[in-house]
Formats: sequence, C-alpha cells, structure tokens
Amino acid sequence: MGVMDILIAAVAVVLFIILGNKIYQNTRQMRGTDHKSSSNPEDFMHDFIDQPELWIKLAKGIPASSPEEDVQLTLMVNTTFQEFEGQCEKADAGSLEESEILALEESVHRICAMPGVAKYLDDLKPDLSPRLKTIIDQKA
Repeated sequence: MGVMDILIAAVAVVLFIILGNKIYQNTRQMRGTDHKSSSNPEDFMHDFIDQPELWIKLAKGIPASSPEEDVQLTLMVNTTFQEFEGQCEKADAGSLEESEILALEESVHRICAMPGVAKYLDDLKPDLSPRLKTIIDQKA
C-alpha cells in the first residue's frame, strides 16, 4: 500500500467521522421537543439557489462524485427536512393557515419525488415527526 493510498484512506475516514457527527447532531436536534426553525425563509431559499448543481444531482438521482459532495448532499437534505419539521410544528400549534399547510405538503412531496433524496430520507424518516411522516406517506 502506497503513501498516497494511506493518505486517501485517512481523508476518507476523517470525512466519514465528520459526516457521522453532523448526522448525529441533526438527528439529535430533530428529536428535540423544543426544535425551532433556525433559518428564516429567505436563508432557506438562498440555500437552494446557492447549490444548483447539487440539487440537480438530487433531482436526477445522480450519486455524489466524492465523499465531500456526499456530506454536502446529506446536510442539504437534513436542513430541508429540519425546515419542514419547523413548519409542521407551527401547523400543529395552529399558527399556519390552510394555504400554508397545503404549500408545505406540496413542498414535501416535490422534494420527496426527487430520486436522489430517497437515499437520505431513509436515514432521516425514523426520526421525523408523525405529521411529517404522514405528509411523506400521502404521496408514496
């Protein structure tokens, strides 16, 4: 085994540790009962617009081309579903109008329809709220 192979393996291990930590933190945050949406809608939309090539990969089901890109895709999908969780909490509290609930449901269905999202959603789904699981399952 050459020095380059060892270096590549070490970088991959570090990236997977970082990914595991981020997934753990996101899962812990999603499980929290006092979860509040951490971003406003403008920031959330900026995240979508800021990474068009990655969203195209998710939309077309194209696999990540590197471990770093897989981490980015994972974080993007996790962030999206955290935002959906925040909206579901507002709906459960009665602070969303019917039109906003319908828009939430449509957004969830559109994201879930992306072939590349399924891989990440399988890991997230067990930790989602009952309301969000119901929305996801309506379209499935």
